[in-house]
Amino acid sequence: MDSIAYRARADRRRESRFSADIGAMLHWDGISQPVTIRNISIYGALLSGTWLPVVGEWVTLIADGLEVCGTVIWEGPDRCGLLLSRPVDPLAVIAELAVHTVDHVPITLRRIGPDQYA
Repeated sequence: MDSIAYRARADRRRESRFSADIGAMLHWDGISQPVTIRNISIYGALLSGTWLPVVGEWVTLIADGLEVCGTVIWEGPDRCGLLLSRPVDPLAVIAELAVHTVDHVPITLRRIGPDQYA
């Protein structure tokens, strides 16, 4: 199996990127695929997935607290970069993960002996 290493020539971005590990869905041309947002900035995102669109494809990225269109500007074997069509707040997208609450089924404990519950 061949190994490919990616190295940036120079980081010329004006906006900061924020690391992420957010599950999302990517939609394009009638296709929907699960992806992971690996990093995000105000105008871009790095996605990983098993099957991704080609450069130039217009896509919609949907995650909790995020729905934005964009264009694929580069692609690799399991990654692609998006240029978003509008600015997003990357910190709000990442913070959305911490907002979820989980509904738990109530548990009733009965005392069956000294310091013993079931």
